[in-house]
Amino acid sequence: MNDKLKQALVGKSWTQKQITKWERTRGKGRARYVARFALWWGTMAFVVMSLSLHYLKGVPFSVRGLLAIALIWYPYGFLMGLFLWSTSERKYSESLNAK
Repeated sequence: MNDKLKQALVGKSWTQKQITKWERTRGKGRARYVARFALWWGTMAFVVMSLSLHYLKGVPFSVRGLLAIALIWYPYGFLMGLFLWSTSERKYSESLNAK
């Protein structure tokens, strides 16, 4: 594959600053990273979805409705955290091998 095309599709190698930042993050562990990401992503999506449904669609707040939204977005945040961890690990390995 052409190097420029590969960079456009895969992205550039990480800078030393990005590598150092990821080393600090990965030193704290995958479980902590995924849990923090799931909480952050899940909470943001939960709030946006709840408010959107209430104010844009007129759906009243209810415990069942909020629980349903939480049961969708927190697991999604967890899966996104796992995906981003594995993607970052791959980029980290590629950046170290490129040097």
